[in-house]
Amino acid sequence: MQSKFFIRRFLRYFLLLIIPTFLVFMISFFMVNIQIDDSLDTRAKNTLSNVNTNLNFVVSNVVFQNSQLTNNPYTLVSLKKLLRQDSFLSLSDAIYHRNIKTMLNSIIQVYPYIQSVYLYLDGYDRYFSSVEGIVDFQNKEEFGWWRRYSRMAPDMDNSMEARTMTINGKERQVLTIYQRMLLQDGVVVMNIDVDKYRAQLDSILTKDFETVLYVNEDNEILFSWNDRGDGGAAFDLRQFDRTVQENTWVSMEKGKYLVHTAYNNQYKLHLVSLLSRQAKTEELWQQLQIFCMIFAINSMAMVILAYATTKRTFSQLHYMIQVFHDAESGIYPSQPRQEMKDEYDVIMNNIIYLFLQTVKLNGDLLQKQHEKQVAELTALQLQINPHFLFNTLQTVELEIRKPEASREAAKRVLNDLSDILKYALANPLETISLKQEIEYLKKYVAIQKFRFGDRFIMYYEIEEGLLEFQVFRLMLQPLVENSILHGIRYSKERGYIKLQIFGRRGRVYFRVVDNGEGMTKEECRNLRE
Repeated sequence: MQSKFFIRRFLRYFLLLIIPTFLVFMISFFMVNIQIDDSLDTRAKNTLSNVNTNLNFVVSNVVFQNSQLTNNPYTLVSLKKLLRQDSFLSLSDAIYHRNIKTMLNSIIQVYPYIQSVYLYLDGYDRYFSSVEGIVDFQNKEEFGWWRRYSRMAPDMDNSMEARTMTINGKERQVLTIYQRMLLQDGVVVMNIDVDKYRAQLDSILTKDFETVLYVNEDNEILFSWNDRGDGGAAFDLRQFDRTVQENTWVSMEKGKYLVHTAYNNQYKLHLVSLLSRQAKTEELWQQLQIFCMIFAINSMAMVILAYATTKRTFSQLHYMIQVFHDAESGIYPSQPRQEMKDEYDVIMNNIIYLFLQTVKLNGDLLQKQHEKQVAELTALQLQINPHFLFNTLQTVELEIRKPEASREAAKRVLNDLSDILKYALANPLETISLKQEIEYLKKYVAIQKFRFGDRFIMYYEIEEGLLEFQVFRLMLQPLVENSILHGIRYSKERGYIKLQIFGRRGRVYFRVVDNGEGMTKEECRNLRE
């Protein structure tokens, strides 16, 4: 029983909990969704800003140093001699040559992802490499970077391309940046090792579900960072504007991505940030986990609350049952229960105490009333029995003194009187059937007929179904005796007495009717006064 009510109470508490909790969760989820979109949008902008700043800083710094180097007339003269392979090189030319090589190597050491730097002056068949020194063109078409430079438009100062280089016998992917010299007809070529550059970006960017692309004007992807889902391969720049796309989720072949773009005007390069839908899913999943944790804690709290409430309620019920059981045995509490935890216990304990005290007082009152009624009934019986006994014995005595007296009649009267006395002296609180009461009433009527002769006739009209109705002893005898003594006894004519017993609307009626004289109006008035 207790477990049944515990489950019901828990389900009720749970329903009361789940509705507001679900509403709060939906509102929170909606707000968190907006916050996540804003956060991801800010993150993508910061990523593009950091990448663009890093690219401009590194390339500009290298180009600036090389520009300072090539703008030095003495260094430039020495460089031209090296590129022409003059047979005579002065000591100063050797020093400038060493300075050029040292400066280029220092750049590579500062920026380890820069694989090499080339210095090339137009019209020469050689170029200066930070790795190999002076390199002769056997065939310019064999050098991919030179082909790209030769095709650069005269008004194009900067350019970038992705290509493959053979380094130490192994092919490596590089990002080659071209920067025209400011005061000379030539170019500074910087080869960036893609793998090392990605490692550099790994240290400054957040890698979770974000991809960065370098896309040129021809919609070619020159470089991709953290492209684990191959989202970059499905990206088409022509589908987007060159301006930043605010909170734009785009469906691609590999899934949905939040796309942001930034344009590097110096290198005519589009920087693209692709944030996978998984980034948002992960954030939402974390929020959902928090909600599930809160929901689990609330559910556990509901279980504890339902259990504690049910246990306390049944404890109160057991106390009430015990108190009422003791009350049935006549044991009543002397004061309210002292164990009270809240106003519920105070109210219930005081109500129970007041109720039991009221029951006790009413019981005591009913007991006293019952004892009074028993005393009155006993006194009535004690009053009736001697009077009736005296009159009957006196009548028997008179009959026996008559010469014509019948000993059998006197014997029968004495037997009836003996039975009536035994019947009258029994427990007055014990009920008997109406049938038994009528039998002893007939014996009483027989004795009265013995006394008064044939001066009256007795009739009985009793409903058959009332013979087993329970009544008290000698309840009818005073009514019939009153009718005989005050109605028929002094009547000049032969009288009759009728006893009627019938039921109406759930009640039993007793009626004694006689044709005696009764009392006069004056006697009734005096009796009332």
